[in-house]
Amino acid sequence: MRPALRVGLIGGLTLGLAAAAQQVAGSQEMRMLGNIIVMTGLALTGWFAARETNAQVRQQGSGAGALSGLIAGLFISAAFIALSMILSLNPDYMRALQTQFEMQMPADQMSQLQSSGVDMRTFTQFSYGLGIFCCGLGFPLLGLLLGALGGASAAMMNNAQR
Repeated sequence: MRPALRVGLIGGLTLGLAAAAQQVAGSQEMRMLGNIIVMTGLALTGWFAARETNAQVRQQGSGAGALSGLIAGLFISAAFIALSMILSLNPDYMRALQTQFEMQMPADQMSQLQSSGVDMRTFTQFSYGLGIFCCGLGFPLLGLLLGALGGASAAMMNNAQR
């Protein structure tokens, strides 16, 4: 299990940087590329963990991959939450986010929010906090799943090479 822990730590630190860079990217295309890098990286973390542990059966590979993916997901989550909290302290960033919400929201939903007395600043802060919560919980779970899949595929390849 030590190799799986090491791979998860290295993968998590690397992918945490990718997740942080994705969060400050200016364009949607760069954010999408960041998502692809993080998802692929989680699967590769599991694949490398299974290769490092010399897993020969699918259950061993998926176990090693799941462990390393979970660790990597925890690091990604920590980086995402830390950067989100730092960005939330910038009033210009929050105003830009509020403007973006207002532009993306359909007119009927906007009028419903205004008629029910919801302040857009409060709505933006709530949505931002909900995003932090969901991603903070989602990255470790996604790492667990994708790491297990990557580890299982590496174990099947290890077994086929014998």
